[in-house]
Amino acid sequence: MAVAVAASLSTPAPSPAAGGRGRRRVNVAVASLRRAAAGGGSSWRSERRLMSELERTVTPGAAERVIRSYVASKSERAALAALSRLLMDSDPFAIPFYEVVTQARWFKWSSIHAAAVAALLESNGSAEESRSLISDSISRLHSTSSSSEEVSLFYCDLMAAFSSRGMRDRAMDFYSQLRASPPLSGKKTYTAMIKSLCLMGLAGEAEAALREMASRGHQPEAFQFGLVAKCYGKAGSMAEMERVISSMSDAGIRLGTGAANIVLSCYTSCRDHSRMLAWLRRMRKLRIAPTTKAFNFVLNSCPTVASMAQELGESLPLSTAELVKKLRSASQWPAEAELVQELLTSSSVLDKAMDWSESEVKLNLHGFSTIAAYVLILQWVDAMKARRALPLEVSVVCGIGKHSDVRGEPKVRELAQEVLSRMGSPLRLSMRNKGRLVAKRDRVKQWLATDWSSPVDEESTDQSPNGDNQQPFLLTLMRKLGQVLSPFLQFSKESGDLFCEKNSKASFPPALMRKMDFDSNVDAFSALNMVEIWSLRSEKTPEPPEAKLAPFMADAAAIIMLLITSPLLLASMAMRESDEAT
Repeated sequence: MAVAVAASLSTPAPSPAAGGRGRRRVNVAVASLRRAAAGGGSSWRSERRLMSELERTVTPGAAERVIRSYVASKSERAALAALSRLLMDSDPFAIPFYEVVTQARWFKWSSIHAAAVAALLESNGSAEESRSLISDSISRLHSTSSSSEEVSLFYCDLMAAFSSRGMRDRAMDFYSQLRASPPLSGKKTYTAMIKSLCLMGLAGEAEAALREMASRGHQPEAFQFGLVAKCYGKAGSMAEMERVISSMSDAGIRLGTGAANIVLSCYTSCRDHSRMLAWLRRMRKLRIAPTTKAFNFVLNSCPTVASMAQELGESLPLSTAELVKKLRSASQWPAEAELVQELLTSSSVLDKAMDWSESEVKLNLHGFSTIAAYVLILQWVDAMKARRALPLEVSVVCGIGKHSDVRGEPKVRELAQEVLSRMGSPLRLSMRNKGRLVAKRDRVKQWLATDWSSPVDEESTDQSPNGDNQQPFLLTLMRKLGQVLSPFLQFSKESGDLFCEKNSKASFPPALMRKMDFDSNVDAFSALNMVEIWSLRSEKTPEPPEAKLAPFMADAAAIIMLLITSPLLLASMAMRESDEAT
């Protein structure tokens, strides 16, 4: 194997056209590669640094040194995750990276990685090296007294890897070799073969393998039936898909959450909204709640909702009622509005995504597509309006794009920011976590009491609900002065209470600083009059012994601000009187 891949170390550096490596997407359908690349213990930032260093290399030797340094400094899981990412992106450096990984002391041969490397070699024109790698891998399996099941699994992985790169003839050759080998044994082997056949679009062969699996005493599960049914649905054979779905009950499979969602995914593969609607209603009668995956693939199959979430036009609905109303009037799919409305009748997905505690309410958007995240945000805002009491902090966790199609581009965060901004929401990016939007309770209550059926200007986000009443001139000046002086005050921008630390030299008592919420928007200070300032002095707040002079400092600061603003106030009043006199 090392001989077969060693020649790839002389692979020339990629051309400038391949510079956008992160954006080149190949429809690799090997789910194990995706899982390894997404959560294998590797930071996407370290992978980006690796890609950047490899792009700057000009010789094969320099590229090899960068790869060896990365593999030596990272853990096994991190190195394999980076390898999976390179293979999914069809990166030219995936082959030399695999060669270096095989030389690591912790290396263990993997059927999925070997099949993916062989397919990449052949797609790059290195057919002889690909065949040599496959031959060496099979010889390795036989020499290590591996069971025939492991050899069969390797053939199934080869079928999946080659067919996902468009080499259907080669995938059929591996299928023929699989059938020519000793009879298949084991439920895992049949499942892998059915999955590979469905990936190749061979629904008839996959159904035959499903029947063969049952005849050999291996009880099929809803997952295998779902694979075959979806394969028929993608091919447009609706009658065959319905027949396979009906055969699930004949096989003794109980209609639970997993089986119900698999059937729902079958209907989404062909965008049959009427059948999806009927199935959702049946699930509701059986008290089977949709899961996050069901929420995703049902909404992803709604073209009008997908267009809204992608375009984010000026007429974007900002509530679930507006969304359903617009779907009824603008959707070209008759059952799309009823389908979305039926999906919103269940709050199981929202309840699972929302974490409610005494100190914080958090909406977690991890695992949702951009389309599903848009609808879930609307549903979440409706639920927040129905709540009478809120905890101290409200946050929306969006992530930083680690699991996006283009890794590092936070599509869900961008959508959440845009939608919430149009609603006039006070939620802003946290200083500590760039994948989290956060706001305080008082601002959220003020926001939920407003009406944002029409677009709201960004500056009006932090204004009071009664926008007709203008603030007094003195209070406006005090607020502006506070904005100017705020950089000199040692306030904590991250703390929820925003109180002085033990050794702080700020000029205001802790209670006053809790009134000034800097975390959401530094440009919007709560206008405090002198009565509020003096009343805050009387609050019972724990203070360190060193802060005994804090009240006197607050008095001095208030007096200084009053002395500064008084001449300005008198001058303004004089100008107004002269204008009235004229």
